[in-house]
Amino acid sequence: MTTGNLRPPRLRPGALNLAEFLAQPAPPHCGALAVFAGTVRNQHDERTVTGIRYHAYAPLAEKRLAEIEEEGARRYGVRLAVAHAVGELKVGEISVVVVARAGHRGEAFAACRWAIDAIKRSVPIWKEERYADGAAEFLEGNPLRPVSEP
Repeated sequence: MTTGNLRPPRLRPGALNLAEFLAQPAPPHCGALAVFAGTVRNQHDERTVTGIRYHAYAPLAEKRLAEIEEEGARRYGVRLAVAHAVGELKVGEISVVVVARAGHRGEAFAACRWAIDAIKRSVPIWKEERYADGAAEFLEGNPLRPVSEP
């Protein structure tokens, strides 16, 4: 964690704590809060998943996560906070968080949906699944696109 007025990193080792994001004070004009939290599930393509290791190109990942917050605020007029985990996570742990605070629910929901989609298409993070049979496999990703693309 950081001190003073510096923001904590958006790319963080280990599972994320949703309560930390919900505890951030909301601007007084915000009457809506939309949250997306992605968790590690125990199945993928009929295989039993025991955990995931997230890998990232940290300098670009942190930059892109900040750009997503800025672009979401510009597009939807919201206050947006995003974070993604790196390293080992167990089934059920939180790997990604998007929190959108806005004057109204429509903008908050739209920004939250846009932000998680932008993370998936723009941030250099790779998922390596671990399976019950002892195998591990990187999941196929998509070519990275700029944050500002739809």
